[in-house]
Order: sequence, then structure tokens, then C-alpha cells
Amino acid sequence: MVENTDEALLKLVGSRIKSFRKDRKLSLRDLAYKIGMEPSNLSVIENGKSNPQLLTYARISATLGVQLRDLFDIEFDFQLFIEQATTYTPRKHS
Repeated sequence: MVENTDEALLKLVGSRIKSFRKDRKLSLRDLAYKIGMEPSNLSVIENGKSNPQLLTYARISATLGVQLRDLFDIEFDFQLFIEQATTYTPRKHS
């Protein structure tokens, strides 16, 4: 079974974040604390199970000392977004 395009992209970006974090010898808890997030929420992002807001990515990249674009410097066939229907469900804000 081919992995869902949305899930695949989120997993790739999440693994990139985890790699940068480990390269800097930061624990999940340390990075989460520095960006004002619960460690469990950061874990969900690193495992590709969450679609965080752009500002969250910006905080993560700033704290890791990398450019925002570095989080997205991945091998991914973006043409798949045109070819496959999306499964993204927007959050409901109150």
C-alpha cells in the first residue's frame, strides 16, 4: 500500500526536525521547553502525526539554529499533490 502523500511529507519533515535536534544533542524535552511546547506535542510533530502551523516550524528552526527552509530540504515528489486527493482536514477554531 502506498503511503498517503500528506502523511509521508509530515513524516519526512518530522524526521528532519528530530535529526537536527539530535545533532545538537538536545533532548525532546529540552527543545519542547525552549519553544514553549509540551514534549508530547513535539513528539507528535517529529513522528509525522501532526500538521503544525508555520509559526511552530519557525520557532523550531530558530531554536535549532537553522533556516526554516532547512526543515523542508527533503527528497519528496511534490507532483503527487496534484495527482492524489488530499486527506488534510482543517482544524476547527472556536
